[in-house]
Amino acid sequence: MRPAPHPSLSASNRMKQICVSWHSSVVHDEDDEHCDDGLWVPETPAARREAQVICEVQNAIYGHGSHWIEEREALLRRSA
Repeated sequence: MRPAPHPSLSASNRMKQICVSWHSSVVHDEDDEHCDDGLWVPETPAARREAQVICEVQNAIYGHGSHWIEEREALLRRSA
């Protein structure tokens, strides 16, 4: 018999996050609008679309596959 999952790991305590990542050989110009050092943000339709546009533009500049969207699940912290 398996133990019950820890309550802090339940689906209601998780949030999907995305960030734009790029190949280590890419050196962005200082004036690149998106140069946010791979900031993780909650995945929303608007955030996903913005990340897609950024990847499309940056891939056109730096080469196909140079930029992509990463995803992760993060635990939400509860305030005391």
